[in-house]
Amino acid sequence: MKIRDSIGRRRISSLSSYDVEKYLRSLKDEGLAEASVRRVRAVLGRACRLARKWSGGALPNPIANTKMPSWSIESHTPVRAPSLDEVQRLLVAAQSLDPRTSCILRIIAATDMRRGEACAIRWNDCDLTLGTIRIDESIVSNKGSATVKSPKTRASIRSVAIDERTLDELLRLREIQGNLDQDADLTLDANAFAFSFAPGGSTPPHPDSISHGFMKARARSQIARDIHLHSLRHFQATALDAVISEKQKQSRLGWTNSVMARHYTDSVPEEDRRAAEHMGRQLGEGTPMDADLGKPQAGQTTDSD
Repeated sequence: MKIRDSIGRRRISSLSSYDVEKYLRSLKDEGLAEASVRRVRAVLGRACRLARKWSGGALPNPIANTKMPSWSIESHTPVRAPSLDEVQRLLVAAQSLDPRTSCILRIIAATDMRRGEACAIRWNDCDLTLGTIRIDESIVSNKGSATVKSPKTRASIRSVAIDERTLDELLRLREIQGNLDQDADLTLDANAFAFSFAPGGSTPPHPDSISHGFMKARARSQIARDIHLHSLRHFQATALDAVISEKQKQSRLGWTNSVMARHYTDSVPEEDRRAAEHMGRQLGEGTPMDADLGKPQAGQTTDSD
């Protein structure tokens, strides 16, 4: 969007390396993160390389000799934990998105899973009777595709409890997916990915699709742009301070320190169950159970906005 509405309107033949570097610096000044500016430069670079190739070398590549703006240590803004009100507004706005995105954002907010961990959840990881989710895989981006990998550390392998409202939303998503698969003459396999967009849940969702869904919900909720998907981990860590011990918080969030020696079983301590119930009360009602998760709610915009 930023490229299309700005430098994307310029002819490649009219661009110089100076023009490109000036544009990248303007993105930095607008508040874009270093990683975002780097992705913009990569997209521009690929477009100019292809244009030069297809023109038989007639067109220049003004990206080739450019450098990224510099980010000093001081320029890196610490991640801010969102307020409870911001998280609640985010989840309400997510209800106008598709049911998978709405549910996965609720689960991330309720359990503080990492993005890749949430994408890797399979239905057989979910104990819908006890209200627990087993985390033992992660999805990583790999050259435009999504690859299933083991977690980076042993501490990331864990089971977490979920609150009743989050469980209700997960059950509703399973019902929706089961109905869709039945209409397509498919069977929802227990090993299927819970948040898959593919028929039958055969492939995991790409982590970037979850980030895009988060950004849509953030825009609709009108919360500050300095709140990112990763900010939810900071929210949970802060919210749990008064509820459970530091050791149990480390276990629930999958941190490595103080938990490397513990045994990794499917059991969920009572302290973690207390954490889940506390987060459920904090997050509120979430999506009404009688709402059609596939349609925007009253007063909310559609994906085309």
